Amino acid sequence: MDNEPSNSEVALQIGIDEAQVERYRGDTFRLGDGSWLIHFAFVMPKELRKQFTGSFTVRVERAVADLRRIDYP
Repeated sequence: MDNEPSNSEVALQIGIDEAQVERYRGDTFRLGDGSWLIHFAFVMPKELRKQFTGSFTVRVERAVADLRRIDYP
């Protein structure tokens, strides 16, 4: 994934809604392998952080499949 993941892509991967991503999303950094590390605000409720790899962060792989697209293989 060359472009920074959108809020909707992040929401899809971590299982929360787009508005929650918008509200709590912080800095986004591209990692050497092409994935993205996204930081979230420390005030984010604990129940929204179950998919996180570390403290208030989530890693988004290079390709995020949007299962809402009918044409996705």
